[in-house]
Formats: sequence, structure tokens, C-alpha cells
Amino acid sequence: MIKHIIVLFWLFVLSGGAHAHLLPKQNATMNIVDKVAFFVVSVPVSTLENIDTDGNGLLSVGEIEQHNHAIQQQFEARFRVSSNGKQGAKALTWVLPPQTDGTPVDTDYIVIMHRVNFVEAPKNPAVETDLFGTKPGESQMTMTASRRDEGTKVSEVAILEAGAPAHTFFRGGWAIFTGFVRIGMKHILGGVDHLLFLLTIIIVAAGWRYWLVVITSFTIAHSITLSLSALNIIRIPANVVEPGIALSIMIMALLNLRAAGSKGGTRIAIVFACGLLHGFGFASAIGATAVDSSNRIATLAGFNIGIELGQFAFVGAVLLTIYVVGRVGQIQGANQLPRYASLAAVGLGLLLFTQRLWLT
Repeated sequence: MIKHIIVLFWLFVLSGGAHAHLLPKQNATMNIVDKVAFFVVSVPVSTLENIDTDGNGLLSVGEIEQHNHAIQQQFEARFRVSSNGKQGAKALTWVLPPQTDGTPVDTDYIVIMHRVNFVEAPKNPAVETDLFGTKPGESQMTMTASRRDEGTKVSEVAILEAGAPAHTFFRGGWAIFTGFVRIGMKHILGGVDHLLFLLTIIIVAAGWRYWLVVITSFTIAHSITLSLSALNIIRIPANVVEPGIALSIMIMALLNLRAAGSKGGTRIAIVFACGLLHGFGFASAIGATAVDSSNRIATLAGFNIGIELGQFAFVGAVLLTIYVVGRVGQIQGANQLPRYASLAAVGLGLLLFTQRLWLT
């Protein structure tokens, strides 16, 4: 018992004691020590019921203290840990504000320290939760799990979200790879901004050679920055990346509206530059914690391949539509569709740009 308390204390210190926050928002850690699983979990305020007394979307230190027991109950009811189909025994739950310097700042998320006991050391621990917020950016949780396997540290990164709220850890590289392929496909097909950008670079219908070059340019570019950012080599803040992605949509759509907008190496270079920016946006879906994973190659390769498969499916659907419209020449105004689509992209890009500047 004393040993576990000491371990929990050091996990608490190492998880964020040297930083301004215990744990970044939308993140969680799981550390397996013998028969015990120690968790540090960030929980958005928007997912908790009857906790925000003044309804401002934030919790003060006073509100955290006032509703401490209720928060513990909600967390324990909605955060389930098992091994081999058997639920672990909840042994300890602490509720803390995310700040470590003692400054009483209202916060839109809290940090939970949690301990779960098992009858035997969990080989493949499974976590299931629905503690996802309702605000933008709160729809998923990136969890990093680690344990010692014959003296060697083994770690794995998983993404929990509403559509996939459970994950079983330490099943091997292939399971991680296929899981991140799914996540990558879902991310690209659910990313309105990325799909809108893809639409702006292919809607000009400049021919198969152009489509091949421009899509390849975009793919190479975002693959580079996705890897660099996920490995924590180069990172750009989200408040720069997200408005920049919206701005890239506007730039490409405006180029489409020019008479020569679909030609020249300059356009390819612009697409490549925009792809570098989009790669940083893709990386935000898995976070810099991928660098801590023992299976970082499977994680990055699976996620990147998933993005490419989703991108291929979308581009294929758009090109098929362009082909069909081109073959059915009697459709009134068909030759103006690229112009109308580009005008719509300018408006939507401006809306996204304004929203993201406001929110960030």
C-alpha cells in the first residue's frame, strides 16, 4: 500500500509538476505497476452534469471543492477499466485543478488522479469512457499507456472518441497499425476544412496529369509535417495552424477564379506549401504523445495511410462526378460549376477563418 502511494505521488510529479499544468487538455496517461493501474486524466467541464454552478462553462477552485465528491462519482461511473473481461477495483480518485503553481484560475477542464487494482497483473488492460466534451476540440481523448515488460518500458498511444470509446492496449504492432488506419480515414473524411481544400485544388478540372501532380504534392507535403510534428521535432500552435488552414482554402479558391488559376508550377508550389500547413493540422489528431510510443512507426504509418485512403476515396468521388458532368454536356451551366464551387469555397473559408480567429 505504501509503495503504491509513493508510486502515485511520483507519477503525479512526473506527469506535469515541472510545467504550468498537470496534464494537457484532452489527454490521459495510464501506468501499469504490478497489479495496479495509475491514471492521470483530463476531463472537460462540459461533459460533467450539475457541476458548473454559475453556468459560465468554467470551474473555479471553489466549485471544484464544492462538487468534489460528485465529480468523483461521475468519473468512476463513466471511466471503466478491465483486464481479460474482469473489471478492476476502483481504489482511489483525486480531483485537482490543472494548474500546478497554486494560482486560482477558472478552468474548462479538470485533472483526475485515479487508481485501479487487479487480482493479477493486467496483460491487456482495456479502457472505456464517454468523458468527451461538447465544445470544439473536446471530442476525443489521447491516452498514453506504459508498463515494464521484462525490464523494458513498453508504451502505446490510443485515441478514444465518441465513435470508438474503448481501446485494449498492448496487443501488438499490427493491432495499433490497423486501429490508426481507421482513425486516419475517419479524421480526413470528417474534416470539412481538409476536404474543402482538396475540392479547391481538383475542381478546376485541368486534366489527369495535373490531378496526379497536385495530389502527390499535397500528400508529400502533409506527410512530412505530420511526421515532424507528431514526433515533436517541429510544432506550430493550433491558434496559428487552424486559421492558416482556413486561409489556404480561400487562397486556392481565389486562384481558381483567375483565368490562369489552374496552370503553372507556381500553383503546385502553393499547394505544397499549404500541404505543409495541413500536415500540422493532421498531427493534432494524435498529438505529440506519439513520440513516447514504443510503436511510433505503426502509429504514424497507420494514421498516414488512413489519411491517404480517405483522401483517395474523396478525390475519386469528386473526379467521378467531374467526369460524369463532363460527359453529360446538356446539363445547363455545367461548365460554370467549378466557378460556383470556388465562390462557395471562398465564403466557407472566410467563415472558418473568422470562427477560428475568434475561438483561438
